[in-house]
This record gives sequence, C-alpha cells and structure tokens, in this order.
Amino acid sequence: MSEVSLGGRMVGDGHPCFIIGEIGSNHNNDFDAALALIDVAKQAGCDAVKFQSYTADGLYSRYTPRSSEMNGRSLEEDTPYTLIKRIQMPVEWHAPLKKHCDQRGIIFCSTPFDESFVDVLEDVEVPFYKVASFELTHYPLLNKIATTGKPVILATGNSGLADIELAMDTLRSAGCSNIILLHCVSAYPARQDEMNLRCLLTLKEAFHCSVGLSDHTEDNMAAVIARTLGACVIEKHITLDRKTAGPDHPFAMDPQQLASLVKAVRLTESMLGDGWKEIQAGELENHKIGRRSLVAAHALRAGEVVTMEAVVVKRPGMGLHPKYFELICGHRLSQPINADEWFTWEHFFSK
Repeated sequence: MSEVSLGGRMVGDGHPCFIIGEIGSNHNNDFDAALALIDVAKQAGCDAVKFQSYTADGLYSRYTPRSSEMNGRSLEEDTPYTLIKRIQMPVEWHAPLKKHCDQRGIIFCSTPFDESFVDVLEDVEVPFYKVASFELTHYPLLNKIATTGKPVILATGNSGLADIELAMDTLRSAGCSNIILLHCVSAYPARQDEMNLRCLLTLKEAFHCSVGLSDHTEDNMAAVIARTLGACVIEKHITLDRKTAGPDHPFAMDPQQLASLVKAVRLTESMLGDGWKEIQAGELENHKIGRRSLVAAHALRAGEVVTMEAVVVKRPGMGLHPKYFELICGHRLSQPINADEWFTWEHFFSK
C-alpha cells in the first residue's frame, strides 16, 4: 500500500498510527475551550486535531426534522438547523487555532462541509483534508478539495462499496492521488456489535489504499482492534467533559480516556512488532538455560569413539545443538569429557 505524508508524518504500513483528536464542535462555541482541547490532544500524544468548518445555512434546510440522537443532547425546541447555528465555528477562529497548533507542535486540520470553507482552509495552509462520511456524495465539494492537490482522508460511514467507489473516482479524476479511507459507523455512539471491523480489510483490498478508523464507540477497544487489522489512522472525538451539553460530548473521550487510548494504540503497535520471527532479547537467558544440547551420558576418554548410548539430550542449551546427534556419533574425541558435560566442537577438533 502507498505511503501518504500528512503534515510531514509518513502514514501507511510500517509507520506508527496517525492519531487524530476530533474536536469537531465540542468547543461549544467557546474559543478558550477550543484552545484547551488542542492542549489536551497534544498532551495525550495525538498527532493532529480536527475541527469542523460549516454554517447552519450551508449544512441543513431549516425544515430538517429532529433526530432521536438529539434527545437529551440539545434543547427540546432545537432542530438540526438551530442546533448547528448555535455551535458552528466562527470563520475567524481558523487562523488563531492553526497558530496555536503550530506553537504546540500538533497538526491542525478541519473538515469543510461546503466549498467556501476549502478556501478558508487553504488560507491557513492545512496540510491535508478530511471528508466526513455524510459528505461522501457531495461531489462538488470532493472536486474542490481534489483540486488543492493535497492528501484526503475520506470517511466511509453510512455507505456501501458503490458509493465509496464513486467518491474515489471523483477525487482521482479531479487530481487527488493520495487517499486514505476510514471505516466508520455513522451512529453516535456506534454500537460495538455493529462495528464490523473486518471492513478495514475489505476496503484495503478493494481500493488498494491505506485505511483507518473513524471511531464513534464509547471506549478504545475498537481502535486497538483496528490497529491490529492494519488501520494506519485512528480518529476519535474528544471533550473536556462528557457531561457537557452538546451532540458529540456523550460518546467523546475525556482527557484521561484519550491519554489511555493513545497509550493503548502505541502499546498495540509495540506488541505487534515487525512480524519477523526471531529470538527476542528477553528470551536470551531462557534460550541458553531452557533449550537442550548434546550431553555425555558417562565419562569418555580422549580417543574414544562416541556411541549413540554415550549421548543424551539435556538442558542447558550451551552445548552442541541436538541436530548434530548423528553427526558426532562414530567420531573420536580429541579430549576427554565428563559425565553430564555438554559436548562442544572442541571435544572433537583440537585447537
């Protein structure tokens, strides 16, 4: 699979997982909270933070009905339009948020939900674009993003392979060749038994690109499993407090949970290793003590011929490997050996 550079970090097979702290709208239109969330993501070890760039007028019809997921997370009189109107991120925040990320040493990005925000994000020089699952069929937006020539992370929630293929064709036809697909279940929160994480393997095989996970479950298990299946990007919503009012807080990770997730993913990578089967450093002592070697069943004099009855296989593994059993039988010793002493080549070849 091809490698992709995201803000100077190489992403793909053989590289550490790229972890995105999805701030989204969880700043609740509080600039100080947005800054604090950037700091939380950096402290936890995330590679990037992601915001969402939209306006209610560009996103929803005023007549869009409430969804069941809004219950308990918004005002009773809210519609999707009025909720988004209240939490949309001001355009003028983009530049100072990007500056704060640069100062903290974490990558800034944001998901544009209409073409005008691509221009806004180009002005602040985002290194890549993330396309939300619900924008998978927003072809004018995909075309606009592709013309920037920057890498694209494309979430695939709420879609089948045909939708994904058309989105991929749209991006590639408009000039985007560096695409990472994120498996996603667009439910908030997503149920663990609906995660279908083997889709990571399906996406990689079907589209020959790197894959990752946009995770809306309430813990870090899906992210860890996804990493074992080859996910090279993990995106997770974050919040300062899960009890805060708002649509994305209840299933987001608080600072402590986020730190645990990053630690779990990094530990998973360390445990997965490189796949090359060899003796590990921690095994060396037990390898010497616990493995077997060829040992003298009784004392033998110099010049004696070693018989099969004179050789046993015992621990430790400090003598000749058991595979040489038949080779040494029938040969004369050049020096004596004591009973229970392990054979070495020096017993047969004088220095």
